[in-house]
Amino acid sequence: MIFPHIHAPGIALEATHARVGSEIHAELTAQGVQGIDGHDAFASPALWPNRPYQEVSAQFFVRAAGDGETLGYTSLHELRPHSRYVKCALAVDGEAGAEVRAEVAALTVNYAFAMWNVRKIYFWTPEPEVPGLAAVGTAPEREGTLPEHLLDGGALRAVHIFALYRRQWQDRGVEFVERLATESRDLAVDGREG
Repeated sequence: MIFPHIHAPGIALEATHARVGSEIHAELTAQGVQGIDGHDAFASPALWPNRPYQEVSAQFFVRAAGDGETLGYTSLHELRPHSRYVKCALAVDGEAGAEVRAEVAALTVNYAFAMWNVRKIYFWTPEPEVPGLAAVGTAPEREGTLPEHLLDGGALRAVHIFALYRRQWQDRGVEFVERLATESRDLAVDGREG
């Protein structure tokens, strides 16, 4: 069984109401989150939810443990129970470091597999890989590339489509998240004792 953990030693996913990509970008920018894609990427309905029929299943602010600083945002949307997939979008402060990106990606993916009977999670991104998941040991499989699909700041960029399968996640990812959850609980207990 996969448990939907939302805490890691340095971060927590905080559930929020549904937002479209352009709203997410504006809010992250206003809160000083650096190193994320530009407005055009967030406004693209291929990458972030931006159409009325693009149902949002879950969205989270990424908060730093302790001070609650906003480090990013994640979205699980376009859940298709009959086709057994959901799309995921991740935005994490570029200054947060590789470990934080891995924790954010792992917690979000784990949440999706825990909550819904999906067989895969899709990532549509202008990046050549899904940041963070390689560190978990579960790099998603590239399923396609759409050349010149995203108009971003006046330049055409390719959009890469990746899929992470449940079997991959169960083999490597669940153990990674369980270790994070245990470390997070241990830190919380140590904090109360001290």
